[in-house]
Amino acid sequence: MSFKAIFVVVIVAVVGWSAYWWVNAGMRRDAVETWFAERQADGWVAEYGDLRVTGYPNRVDTILTDVALADPDSGWSWQGPRFEMLTLSYQPFEIIAVWPGQHMIASPYQRVSVEGEVLRASLAVSANGQFELDRARIEGRDVIIDSTAGWTVEVPELAVATQQPEDTPDPTRHRFGLTLTDATLSGDLRRQLDPRNLLPATIETVHVDALATFEAPVSLRTLERDPPPLAALDIADISAVWGQLDLRAQGDVVADARGFAEGRMNVRARNWEDMLALAVANGALDQSTAQAAQFGLRLLAAAGGDSNTLDAPLTFSDGVTRIGPLPLGKAPRLR
Repeated sequence: MSFKAIFVVVIVAVVGWSAYWWVNAGMRRDAVETWFAERQADGWVAEYGDLRVTGYPNRVDTILTDVALADPDSGWSWQGPRFEMLTLSYQPFEIIAVWPGQHMIASPYQRVSVEGEVLRASLAVSANGQFELDRARIEGRDVIIDSTAGWTVEVPELAVATQQPEDTPDPTRHRFGLTLTDATLSGDLRRQLDPRNLLPATIETVHVDALATFEAPVSLRTLERDPPPLAALDIADISAVWGQLDLRAQGDVVADARGFAEGRMNVRARNWEDMLALAVANGALDQSTAQAAQFGLRLLAAAGGDSNTLDAPLTFSDGVTRIGPLPLGKAPRLR
């Protein structure tokens, strides 16, 4: 092939790729502008100061500044100085989202500021027009969460992930994981959760590994308008270590006709009496229920050979939570 022919091929390739990039960038800009316009039509506050699409030739990066979103129906809102959606030109359905700076999240009850050295997420969605979620991951490093209610949490490392099962992909099923390490609670929050000052200021670990089944596919479209109800949870591990307290559980629950959890979990609680005292102190459990349960739980723990460690089934049925035969209160709602 002559040099002239090679030159022509290169020029055609550059022009073609440039045209592809500009079309892709234009579609991204139109999609963002349309989304904000639709939210405004729904009665939301949906504003931004500036919208730029950049990254030529290999990236399509969407950058918004001074973003404000507020849903009047729920009372929730979010404000941030900058929000970035980063993609490779040839992988438009795999997105990295970045939140630099301090962001404000407000509910009808309080406002919370969130900032961190790293706050980012990645997600991949289907290319079929429904944008079904394939996988997502949120990472945080040196995150500080500060509430107008007077409490603060500092988290050195935070990771949240969800993915369709690899062996049998299904947009209604997602394996969910959460890992949190060395979360430090402010004095005000400690007094709410631990008014008797039984525990240290730092929660060592929280870990969740569960397979969630929803009543409809999880997609960007459903999440922004009407998130699909949760139908079932297959819990491989829920565990937390806080000072001398060590709680671990696994099991399966489904949503009953009223939306309450129904099923069974196997629970192992080390220093369970301290957990019971903590639940009473912070108001999660009333004194009379705790006293009624304590005698029976002591028998269950003693039967296991270690009075400080409780191994017992936690059951949910007819809207009631029981540990062994002892009722503890209402079952949690799944939907």
